[in-house]
Order: sequence, then structure tokens, then C-alpha cells
Amino acid sequence: MSGPSSQEKAKAAVSEGDGWDRARANFKTIGGAVMLALFIRIGLFEAFEIEGPSMEPTLLNGDRVVVAKFMYGLFVPFTNEAVLTWGIPDAGDVVIVHSPYDNIDIVKRVIGVPGDRIEIRDDVVHRNGEPLQRRVVGPCRGEQQDPDDECEWIAEGIGDHTWYTSHSTFAVPDSAEELTVPPGHIFVMGDHRDRSNDSRNPRVGMIPASRVKGRAMAIYWSNDAQIRWDRIFDGVR
Repeated sequence: MSGPSSQEKAKAAVSEGDGWDRARANFKTIGGAVMLALFIRIGLFEAFEIEGPSMEPTLLNGDRVVVAKFMYGLFVPFTNEAVLTWGIPDAGDVVIVHSPYDNIDIVKRVIGVPGDRIEIRDDVVHRNGEPLQRRVVGPCRGEQQDPDDECEWIAEGIGDHTWYTSHSTFAVPDSAEELTVPPGHIFVMGDHRDRSNDSRNPRVGMIPASRVKGRAMAIYWSNDAQIRWDRIFDGVR
């Protein structure tokens, strides 16, 4: 019985070569997709889930937001500070920062940038000697976490940027002496002023720019006890 002809051997070799070529092409495609995903995750965007009431009513427990990481620097996973920085958030921006106190990611609003003088007088935030724009809206509503009966919303603003804050009317008014934001730092506060651990706490203090991970841009999903369809795709004010 004769073995395979030279022509059959040549066809088998070609078929085997085609198989390796296809495998290499698949590996390149998969590798390229993984590298692209890592680039997006490390350098461009990141998902972040809101936990707790500290940013009510702007962000609720269970909101998931898209964070733009490329705006202020390069923050790689498993590090406490950015390896490169090239920007500072604007006053009024909602940002994700890596807390100097306990090295966890927290979401807060920027109230002061380098050179700003920040003072709090009876719950009213003053920036550079002037109170922030302020207007009482009315009782808290919606799905705030454990709202008290005396909670009220107050609209605040810096320039054209406005947002709502939550306050408990029976709480002791908050006051703090004037502080100047040093170079390369920001002063942050939560929108729920009575439920936020932020720059008012000396253990947190001013946040170095190297600990700003990115700006919260939009809510891409929201659910706690149930899905909040009306919040999905809302921009973060």
C-alpha cells in the first residue's frame, strides 16, 4: 500500500499553514481588543457606582456614572496618585477623587480651586469673600436615602453653573474659618451637606490634583430597590 503522494503532502502543509495564519490573526485581533479596552479603561473612561447619600440630590445611591479620566491626568489602577497630571477641575465640577484619609474613591463637588479663599458661615459657603449663589427651593423630594422631615433643597451656583444641595433644617449650622486653597489642590464638598465627609474634615482636607481620578459626566444606569429609568443617560450637573 503506497503512502500519501507528494501533492497530497503539499496540500496538507498548506492547510496546516493556513490554520496557523488564522490562529495568529485571531490572536492579534483578541490582543488588539484587549489592549484597546485597557487603554480606554486606564486613560479615557471608567465606570463608578455611587454608594451612600453624600451627593444627594445630584447623585443617588445606586447611580452608576461614566467618569472621564483623561481630563486631568493619567491615573493607573492600583495606585493612590496619578503618574502624570495636566489639569485642574473647574469650580462646580463633580469629580471622583482618591481620598487622602482612607485611600478609597469618593465623589464630591469642587468648591474651590488653587488660590480661592473658602469660608463657611452658618451653612453658607463663601468663595473669595462672596457667598455662593443661593436660593431655597423647598422640601427635599424624590428618592433620597433616609430623608428627614425637615430636609430642604437649596440651589447653589458659581457663575453659570448651578446645582441643588440638601440640608437638614434642624442640624446645627456649619461654620469654618477661611482657608486658602494651595497650589495644586482643590476644596471639595458633598451636595448633601449634612451627610458628607469632605474637605471640611481636616483628615480629608484639600485634595491634591494628583488624587483627582476624573470628572463624572453622565449616569448610564441607576437602580436601588428598582430601576430608575428617568435617571438613565442624565448628565451630571
